[in-house]
Order: sequence, then C-alpha cells, then structure tokens
Amino acid sequence: MPSAKRWWLFVLGGIIWTQLGCGPDGNLDPAPAFAYAFVTNTGSHSLSVIDLKTFRNIKTIPVGKSPTKLAASPKDNLVLVANTGSNSVCAIDSVTHRLLKTITTGKSPVDIKFSEDGQFSYVACYGSNSISVIDCKTLGVAATIHTQRGPTTLKVSHHRPIVWVTQHVDNTLGVVDLGAQALADSVRVLNGPLDSVLLPDDSKIFVTSSLEDKVNVIDTKTHKTLERLLTGETPIQMVLKPDGGEIYVNNFDADTVSIINTSTNELNGSFAVGRNPIRGVISRDAQRLYIANFGSNSISVLEPPTRQVMASIPVGSHPDSLCLTPDDQYLLVANSDSNDISVIKTDMIRTQENTLFTVIPTGAHPSTVVIK
Repeated sequence: MPSAKRWWLFVLGGIIWTQLGCGPDGNLDPAPAFAYAFVTNTGSHSLSVIDLKTFRNIKTIPVGKSPTKLAASPKDNLVLVANTGSNSVCAIDSVTHRLLKTITTGKSPVDIKFSEDGQFSYVACYGSNSISVIDCKTLGVAATIHTQRGPTTLKVSHHRPIVWVTQHVDNTLGVVDLGAQALADSVRVLNGPLDSVLLPDDSKIFVTSSLEDKVNVIDTKTHKTLERLLTGETPIQMVLKPDGGEIYVNNFDADTVSIINTSTNELNGSFAVGRNPIRGVISRDAQRLYIANFGSNSISVLEPPTRQVMASIPVGSHPDSLCLTPDDQYLLVANSDSNDISVIKTDMIRTQENTLFTVIPTGAHPSTVVIK
C-alpha cells in the first residue's frame, strides 16, 4: 500500500455525516428521518442506492467518471455527486433516485459543501484552482471563485459568509468571501494541508499538514496561527466531538488516533488502533468513535470518555469510508477493494455477538457514503 502522503488518498473518498446537537436540557435532538444510503462507486462510475429498511442495493445510477465525493442538502431532497474524472457534478433526487442534471464545473472536483440554508453548494475544483458555486434551485453554476493552487477540502462558516479552503499545492488555507465571491486571504500552513475542522462557534479552524505530521491551529478572526501540534505520522483526517471540545486525528502511518483539546490547543493522549486509520465517525452522544483501518481491514471502536478501545471488528478489504445512520443503530462501512458495504449493528458491539449484520454488494471501489 503506497503512503498516504499522496494527496488523493484523502480526497478520493470521504465521510459525510450529520452532526446533531443537544437541546437546552442537554438531551439529544431527535434523529432526522432517513431512508436510503447513497454510495459512490469510483471504479464503475456509478452511484449505488441502498434501502435502509431491507439493506439491499435497489438501484445503480450511472454518473460521471470517477465519482469521489457526495453531499446531501440540509433542506430538501438534493444529493450532489462530484465526478472527479469528468469535471462535473451530478444532481440526484434522493426520493425518486432520478438523475436531475449533470452540471459542468471546474477541473477535477474533489469536495462539495452546502450552505446551511441549502440554497448554494460549493465545489472545490483541484485541477482548475477554483470553487464552482452551484445555485441549488436552477442547478447551474452561479459563480466561479479563483483560489490558490490545489483546493482540496472546504468548510462553510456557521456564522459568517465565509468558506475556508485548504490549498494543498501552495500549503495555505484560503479565506473565501462569499459576498465578494473572491479569495480574501490565504494563511500559510505547514506542508501538505488536507483536512480541516471548524469549531461550532467559528473561533478556530484546525488543519492537518500530512507531510509534517502536525495540525495547525488558526484563529479565524485574526488569521494568525496559534499553535502547531505534533501528532502521529501522516495526520490525514479529523473528527470533531459534537460539543466541539475535542478533535480526533487519524494518523495514517502511525496507526494511532491523537486527541486534541480544542480549548487549550493541546494534545491530550492518543488511541492505538489498527493499521492505517483513514476515516472516523462519532456517535451523537459522543460515547463511541468508530475508526476505519485501511491497512488491517477492520473497524476500531473507541470510547472517548474512558479512553478505552472497546473492540476491533473485521470488515471487507481496505475500508475507506464509513457512516452512521442518524439513530446510531447501524454503521455502514465502504470497503474499497472488496466492492461492498459492511453493515455493523452497533448495539451488539459490547457483546461481540452477531456484530456484522450483513454485507451489501456495490459497484467497483466504493468510496463515499451519505445517508438521506
């Protein structure tokens, strides 16, 4: 397996999950309704639709070349698919499973994020150094925003008209002013920026520098670097605790997950996991953190409150992406080399009996899962 220090190991796949907050009394908000899982098949240029009542693959939708990223609208039935190999985005109706339109974007789209009101989506186009802004009503490109070289991942500000973009080639974090529809600033970070995490209050953004084994901590108001934290080798992806208090960093070449305290900007220990941890997802109550171990074909189940490793669950070949159902009852794992989805029943993990609920065949090289 080649080293994760090649940028595409991160962007050719991903995690799409919904962070659900707590109400004023501290109770979890009700889980939203959900019916289907959508899976990009990078190798067969298609989208698999999985019925989450029967756990069957009920439809295959042809899309563009090398679909690598998915995003679901927070407001309606729109699902967008980034076709990295054909410079386009496919718009899918999540209820009818119909292809609504194929939208031409910049070159090599690798990430998609929706605005919180669902009116626009932003597409990072790595090959053309730009962000395509899609009007979600007309399904057309409303604007093209030029960036520095290698826009890779996007984060939409919760409280300001700003999009943050990691610019992989120039080793910077871009600040995009959505009002002006222009790149307003670029903040220098260490080499190899890939993933980013924006805190819920918009106060700080954390950026992995995979080539220097560090995470950059940046003040979002001053654009100043507050800290550079040394993690394990090749920090590739991060998971934010729902309350924003901790970040969990997957260190691909160290076989560890580092813990960052977001208040103090300090490391607060680590977990030992399987080989090549590549993605993670956390439960709504933050009691469990699930890590996909690309190199050991397993899922590590971690307990953040106790800092304990609960279990290691075997799955298919090279698990690359994972997603929890909104009620936290099932974990879906995309196995990129066995061309299937492992479904884990989470309430059986503690007993370690019948944990693997079923396996669902997909197209070639499933890379991203989104539930809608």
